[in-house]
Amino acid sequence: MNANMLFVVVSLSIVLCVAGVLIWVLLRQRQMATTASQAKANAKVYREQILDLDHEHESGHISDEEWQQSRDELSMRLLEDTSAVDDPAAKKEKPAMWTAVILAMALPLSSMGLYMWLGEPDGLNPMAVKAPEKVDQPELLKMAESLALKLEAKPDNLQGWVMLGRTYRSLEKYEASLKAYDRALKLTADDDLNIERIEVMAMQRQGNFDGEPWRVIRDILQRDPQHYAALLMAGSASYASGQYPDALKYWQQARKPLAADNPDVPGLDNAIATVQEKLGLPVKQDSASAAKGAAGSVLSLTGQVTISAAFKDKVSPNDVVFVYATPANGERMPLAIFKTTVAQLPLNFTLDDTTAMTPDRKLSAAGEAFVKVRVSKSGNAIPQSGDLSGSLGPVKVGSKGLKLEIKDQIP
Repeated sequence: MNANMLFVVVSLSIVLCVAGVLIWVLLRQRQMATTASQAKANAKVYREQILDLDHEHESGHISDEEWQQSRDELSMRLLEDTSAVDDPAAKKEKPAMWTAVILAMALPLSSMGLYMWLGEPDGLNPMAVKAPEKVDQPELLKMAESLALKLEAKPDNLQGWVMLGRTYRSLEKYEASLKAYDRALKLTADDDLNIERIEVMAMQRQGNFDGEPWRVIRDILQRDPQHYAALLMAGSASYASGQYPDALKYWQQARKPLAADNPDVPGLDNAIATVQEKLGLPVKQDSASAAKGAAGSVLSLTGQVTISAAFKDKVSPNDVVFVYATPANGERMPLAIFKTTVAQLPLNFTLDDTTAMTPDRKLSAAGEAFVKVRVSKSGNAIPQSGDLSGSLGPVKVGSKGLKLEIKDQIP
């Protein structure tokens, strides 16, 4: 018996088994589940999944980002599926005799017919199977919008507002995310939540922590000099602005109280080693390889940036020029960036891990990226109407001789 025939036989057997179970369920008399009882059952399942997810995160099997995103999605579904009110009384459902008879005949026949029409037995070949996308963005957006409507009716739901903010952040809808965090902070003056909010603000500004983000960080550290999340964010903000001694100070202070088995230790040690390498300081042996990957990677993007003749009379020598790379998956926060002025054009550029905004987001690990340039008269990191721009890609990280031209204007 060849593989395809075996697949058909096994599939038919499974269909028959499923049909048998459905028929047995339909023929027996049973209580109908109430809406609320079903909600309770759903809640139990979601809570068990959340506990399993937390266990995987504590064991170091998944990253902080994957854990947070998966936990938010599960929690959102829990909120949506547990809002029902109990029905007055459970009802007895009569055996569905005719339904059972129809299922007994139709299910096997329709299943096999559908498979013969649409099926692809060669799909059993592992090489032919493609991995699904990690996140269904349209479905996640739909869930977020549904949650937002429910929260307008119940505005005192702190957990809901936090989850909505995190979800919009993962969808890169930063303005909506900030509004959700603002609603949450009206219900609680929580420093950790405030740190999440300013992180979103910095992401919206493409890594710029000037102004409110730095003010919030300093206020929190003034109240609590050992606040872990604030120290991490202060290190990231210092690193993003090229203040490497300050970044080292903040990250070392955050690292000091952590136990050796803390899941944050490897990433924090890598960040510290990266800054030490940049400052020419000795790096511990167990962190040297991490630092080499972060600060001395051969994977880079090189080329020349020029400005179109049509726009040369619209710029002045002191206008700020941002050259940066963003992930090919569509995220807008740069992996690497540097700033210059129009006076330096045409300019040969190099983007690599030494120009990363934060050590945990490396160009060398991206595979592919978009290379972009933007001219800003205001020097603002946030794109504005009237800014001049240019873009290439996606290109493979490691590409050389790229020709990046400033030839467009943001409406």
